[in-house]
Parts: sequence; C-alpha cells; structure tokens
Amino acid sequence: MTRALIFLVTFTVCSGLTHSQTLQSILTEYHKAIGGAEKLLAFQSVIVRAKSQGGGGGQKRPMTFTIKLPDKARLDYAFQPGLTYIQAFDGTSGWTVQPWTGSLDPQPLNEDNAKDAKRIAKMVHNDLITNGKDGSKLDYKGKDEIEGSEVYKIEAIRKDGTAITYFLDVDSYLIVKTTTKYTESGVLVESDMFPSDYKTVNGLTLPYTIETKTNGEVNGANYIEVYDFTTKVEDAFFTMPAKKQ
Repeated sequence: MTRALIFLVTFTVCSGLTHSQTLQSILTEYHKAIGGAEKLLAFQSVIVRAKSQGGGGGQKRPMTFTIKLPDKARLDYAFQPGLTYIQAFDGTSGWTVQPWTGSLDPQPLNEDNAKDAKRIAKMVHNDLITNGKDGSKLDYKGKDEIEGSEVYKIEAIRKDGTAITYFLDVDSYLIVKTTTKYTESGVLVESDMFPSDYKTVNGLTLPYTIETKTNGEVNGANYIEVYDFTTKVEDAFFTMPAKKQ
C-alpha cells in the first residue's frame, strides 16, 4: 500500500470518527440542557395544553396535544365555542373530526394526512431525544447562522421519509429552529418552527412558545401553558370512535 493510499484511508476513517464524535457530543450536551433524555422518555405520555393564535394576531384559542409513546398522538383545537377540530393517530391509522363540514362524525384520514397526524407524537419526544432508537437516522450537518447567532445543524431522516433539520444554539444547546420536509400528494412540503421562551419546570427545560414562519413571516404561534406528564392516558383516547347513529 502506497503512502498516499495509507494517508487517504487514515484520513477517511478519522473524518468519520470525528463526525460521529461531534454528533454524539452535541446530543450529550443537548440532553444535559433539557434535563436528561432518559428522564423525559420515562414519561410514557404527555398532555400539552396551549393557546393557539394565527399569524395576523387576534383571539387565542385553546389547543391540546396528547401524546403517548411510541407513536400515538391527538390534537384537539377549539376553533369555536362548542366546536372542536380533532386530528388523531392511533399507532396504525389516523382519523379526524371536522365540524365545519356540518358533521361531528369521525372520518378516517388518507395516508398523507395520517402521517401528518403521527408527526405530533414527536412534538416533545423528538428525534434528538430518541437518538435513533425509533429507526430515525441522525447526521451532523455542520454549523450555520440564524439571525446572527451560530447554531449546530443535525438532520433526522425518519422511517416514513420525513426529513427534519434541528438547529441548536452553540451556547445553550437548545433547539431554536426546526425545518421539516415531507411529500404530500406528490408535492414537497417544507415548514419552519421556532421554539423559544424556554422554562425549567420539575427539572425539565422545554419551550413555551412555538412559532411557525414562512419567508420570515409568522403564520401562527402556540403559547404553551402546561406540560402534564402525570395524567394517565388510555389507548382508547386515540382510537376513532364509532359514528353517531
């Protein structure tokens, strides 16, 4: 083996090791920053109660995210008094209730919309928390800059093809932005979320404001009031109920 080839092989191996060590070191610091990944994963379910507001401002309306590991999720949004939109995933399939259609009967979701409902399950127990144990593949993508602040970039590719890039502040190691890309009805969809207003409650540091933006403009925001890790949630809560007779 020539010296040049030995150098090339050594460089390639060392680069791979450094890349892997960088990823794991960032994840370790992130886990410390939020209060411990294992501590968060020990809670099998979480209820997130929030107020939702559109990008143009206006009234804040109640919204509840209910999540149960590994993949059950449900969103309840009271868009009018007495009328609640529901989007849920029971671990296998999704369903919805859309009162504006004139019916309160639950309807099954198509495959694309079911995936959208399932993504709610990663709202708290994200890909960096599970660290690939659920089949997601993580990759360190180097550094970037957001509004003048330096960030680390970690990309997660999920089993369903969804790609999410997490941007972590280099000082706090907290997530300041996520970019999600997936295909819906053959069309690439891309969305940005900006978690902020981090607070430490019961040893866990979590965001209490989550904004969505397009081209720098705020489309909407969720203002979280409480993370409930103590209330037990039964599997039946995520199951599509029978239609009313």
